[in-house]
Amino acid sequence: MVKVNVPMWCMGGPAGFCNNPTYGFQLPYKQFRRNDGTWFRADGGYEGYVPALACPAHGGPIKEQVLNLCDYCSKCIADCDGRPMFGCGRGNDNVYSCDGFTERKRNES
Repeated sequence: MVKVNVPMWCMGGPAGFCNNPTYGFQLPYKQFRRNDGTWFRADGGYEGYVPALACPAHGGPIKEQVLNLCDYCSKCIADCDGRPMFGCGRGNDNVYSCDGFTERKRNES
């Protein structure tokens, strides 16, 4: 299972990572500016920076929304040696977990 790499903080110091299952990158959202100049999300969700994949609590998609984890993997599908897990119960099956997954950088195509 792919885990979130969002750093967590406690009392101003590092406290590890989120470690919740993730299914994709942070989704786009609307932001508004308060009178004091700070920003907030219109839906009240997490507004912090997520450097890569994000769990639903940190603005990422839920399992049913993701199309295919292979879209975020750096390996070629033909050369993949992983054992993917398929299915979300809606429409076409998707790969939601794979032991051979290696994250692709956002600017790779």
